Amino acid sequence: MKIKLNTRLMPLVILAIAMVFALNQCKNVGPSDWPEPTPDASNQLKLAVLDGNEGVSIHGYDIKVILPDGTVQEFENENGTLTINSNLEGDYVITASKDGYLAENIIVDIAQAVEENVSSVTQQQFYLNKKSEASTVTPQGTVLIAENDLEQSTTIEFPYGALQNDQEIAVSFIQPPAKHGLFKILGERAIVKGYNFSPDLTFPENALPTINIPVNIQAVKDGEPMLLGSFNLETNSWETIEGTMNESKTVATFEMPHFSNWYAFTGYRLVKNTVTWGTWQYVTESDTCSSGVCGTFVYAVSPTPLITNLISLGYNLNLKVKDTKCVGPHFKYAQVLYARCRIVNYAVYDYTGNYIGSFDIPQNKFQWMVDEYYCHDQGGGN
Repeated sequence: MKIKLNTRLMPLVILAIAMVFALNQCKNVGPSDWPEPTPDASNQLKLAVLDGNEGVSIHGYDIKVILPDGTVQEFENENGTLTINSNLEGDYVITASKDGYLAENIIVDIAQAVEENVSSVTQQQFYLNKKSEASTVTPQGTVLIAENDLEQSTTIEFPYGALQNDQEIAVSFIQPPAKHGLFKILGERAIVKGYNFSPDLTFPENALPTINIPVNIQAVKDGEPMLLGSFNLETNSWETIEGTMNESKTVATFEMPHFSNWYAFTGYRLVKNTVTWGTWQYVTESDTCSSGVCGTFVYAVSPTPLITNLISLGYNLNLKVKDTKCVGPHFKYAQVLYARCRIVNYAVYDYTGNYIGSFDIPQNKFQWMVDEYYCHDQGGGN
């Protein structure tokens, strides 16, 4: 039997054989298990939601993101780190929530990288605080006991006439950011701790509830004021109340004009001076020709006397940041990773308005640059 070959199909057969051979060549080069490459996106948000008391990951959380163009993205019942890729620059309004916890809103500003082969990564951690059980408060007056991070409890005293009717009120403790190594600034104030009062209520001026907060900050005991403030995220402004200290300066008492989120802080103001990107630093490169690569970038600043003093006030200045990036393989090319982080310089003023110095803090905002060079050795080194 004669077999006829269709000469018009011969080029296709040859091409198919060549493609199979090429794929096998690529497959056999370098490591057998490639790292998962980071998606090619100009901007990347890495969001993590954790328990504010225990510091462990929360399962089944929800995320709502309002993008700079006004569009909304919602993610439900998430676990682990949620990564969002976007090419939009501007303010991202992000809300993290979970049943049984207080929701948290954060505005994250993202600037798009303009250099070639450079992508931006922004890390944001949410530490959600658990909601407290509500208690009945009567018009005759009631004392509530709230959680604290100290041995002595916080108390809230409702005088006669503060309420017109019985009301179910919950006072939830907002854990100190320093507990998890965070440095949280709202409107030029570094947060020490806080309380959420629910529902939102206002009170007559002659019957204001008082909150008594234990204090263990040496600077306050030495005479600096202890402040309680309610922050307006839309206007970026504070409504503040100065506390009255007891004789031993271990408890600060505040009169509450209304209920919302109230945060405790000292009289120090931290004014943002400059925001710059650090210098590019070499991270790592491919171990073998044609292989992908993963690298971890770490940046740290050394503590100064001013930073040490702020830490003694109850602030935890995050002096070290890190991020990890992986890129997939490029046949016959070795890849090189460089990275840098954003650095903010803060000017510090004491409660009298005197300038006392400045310091640098790295942020969890990173830029990664991928470079590569041609390498002909498919089986071995570079």
